[in-house]
Amino acid sequence: MEMQHHLFATRFIIFLIITFVHVPSSAYANDDERYVNCGKLFDCGDIKGVGYPFSGSNRPDYCGHPELKLDCSDLDPEITVKKLTYKVLGINSQSQTLSVARKDYAENNICPTLLLNTTWIPNLLNYTSDDHNITIYYGCPAQGAPTLANSSQFTCTAMTGYFTAVSNLSQFGSSASNLISYLASCKDSD
Repeated sequence: MEMQHHLFATRFIIFLIITFVHVPSSAYANDDERYVNCGKLFDCGDIKGVGYPFSGSNRPDYCGHPELKLDCSDLDPEITVKKLTYKVLGINSQSQTLSVARKDYAENNICPTLLLNTTWIPNLLNYTSDDHNITIYYGCPAQGAPTLANSSQFTCTAMTGYFTAVSNLSQFGSSASNLISYLASCKDSD
């Protein structure tokens, strides 16, 4: 009799454990709506299947970083950073790279209607070793621009411009003083 009592007590304890573990977990097994919403991926044009850390379109704001919101405009993916819109050229989740171009430059061939400095999001997005900082000068004289590597003159309908991908102009050696004199008469986009 004592053995039956022990067997009954053991079965009862096992029943209670199963009841308290299984019933609550199956009762709350419905997916959290926020989790389900974040499972939706961003698709726009050629950019497809983008998830975290981005939000936007059918991905609610809480699904990504607040400054990494993607938009889709005429099948062109875009991201706005500090009030400046960029065309998203590519997103590679494996290498964690985002390739962008300023929308106004991409559409107007480097002749924007509004001159704005471009400032990226520090501590959130970093440059890769393949990136180069380009300084663009506007309102330059049409004549007198030196021709040097990593720099060039360009013409817009409203003004003449010049750009250089070199941060230290002394890298141009003896031609640096001519370039510095020329650029002093331009407006710096920085």
